[in-house]
Amino acid sequence: MSHQVAVKSIVGTLTFAATLALGAWAASAQNRDMVIITSSGPGGGYDAYSRMFARHMPKHLPGTPTIVVNNMPGGAGIRAANYLYNIAPKDGSTIALIDRGIQTAPLLYGAESKAQFEAVKFFQLGSVMQESGMIVLSSKSPVNTLDDMRNTEIIVGAQGPEQDPAMYPRLLNQLAGSKFKIVYGYKGQPEVFNAVEKDELHGLFMSGWSGNGRAYVLDKMGKGEMKLLMHLGTHRDPVHEDVPTILEAVNTLADRQIVEVLLSRLALGRPFIAPPGVPAERIQALRTAFRKSVEDPELLAEAQKGRLAIDPIWGEQAQEMIAKAYKSDPALIERIRKIIKLAE
Repeated sequence: MSHQVAVKSIVGTLTFAATLALGAWAASAQNRDMVIITSSGPGGGYDAYSRMFARHMPKHLPGTPTIVVNNMPGGAGIRAANYLYNIAPKDGSTIALIDRGIQTAPLLYGAESKAQFEAVKFFQLGSVMQESGMIVLSSKSPVNTLDDMRNTEIIVGAQGPEQDPAMYPRLLNQLAGSKFKIVYGYKGQPEVFNAVEKDELHGLFMSGWSGNGRAYVLDKMGKGEMKLLMHLGTHRDPVHEDVPTILEAVNTLADRQIVEVLLSRLALGRPFIAPPGVPAERIQALRTAFRKSVEDPELLAEAQKGRLAIDPIWGEQAQEMIAKAYKSDPALIERIRKIIKLAE
């Protein structure tokens, strides 16, 4: 047998095997639903993206399975990630859209994290959005400038201490001398917004500025009921150029390095992941379906109508980003841990 014939034979065998595997998955999918676990409660940005993909992703998957969304809030996303890693089926039938900060919670919080997973072993399917954030305050808040936040207590809400909306105020308290007080225990962003409207909170840190939460805030700003204090990004938002960035609130190079490391995590703004142990051909099928969904004109039209931003990162790139995060300079990570530690 010639080398060329041998190569063709091997390729044909592998292609046939992959076709059989996907065919078996398709047959299985026809007999069961798929599940997207989302780490937030109903009504927030993660929930909106999850349900949009549940509607459009099936047509790009073998067998066109029905996809249902399972809201699994708890621990600011830790519960959902732990479930996906340790309990969920490892056959490609269960994936998750989890809070962007959860995969690096073990890295940043060490033993204080309740994570029961190794993030580098998750399979990254892709992120639908590269994020930045905003500090949003009620217009009734007396705080309007960076100097104000250093002199006046600002009460903000969050789900849990590992979540970015709780981590960033702790960070600013340490690096910029701000006076943020965090109230934990909210089920999701809609409940935090409700608390702001009731004057129970001054505002919140939105670590995701792409979802329906942004649309809500912009509507409230149009009515004079909300305002922006700070952009959680490396550069000023071109739509809100008068809003200073978080980097403008810190002074030293060492502090800026810390902020830049933490901001880099926002790039994986809305990460879809699968548990370890899923066969390689099914991961490839899921990544392909994610990409085709993001490029699907019907999904894009729905996203535009719902004011959900789309700016994707593909699975392989996301996998490299998580791996790189866990290879960060240990000395830098140790300093970050001391600054953002959960105990206040």
